[in-house]
Amino acid sequence: MPHKQKATAEEKTRVTQKCLSGRMTRSEAAALLQVDITTISDWIDQYESEGPSAFLSRERNRVYTAELKTRAVISYLNGEGSLRDI
Repeated sequence: MPHKQKATAEEKTRVTQKCLSGRMTRSEAAALLQVDITTISDWIDQYESEGPSAFLSRERNRVYTAELKTRAVISYLNGEGSLRDI
């Protein structure tokens, strides 16, 4: 069985926008691109926080400040959201 190619930034953007506009369900998007529904949910979260640039390739990993990391840990410990949400 051939290996499924990764979805392009354009495909991710297109299905994410369709899901957000209600023209496609997450299940339909997952089936279309042959990915898990949680992957679609992750893409939607990324898109909502970063916009279309969320799917552009990066030459290196993101860097977060110590302050941001500390705030995230404190928020999690205070029960302000799930690990995924924070």
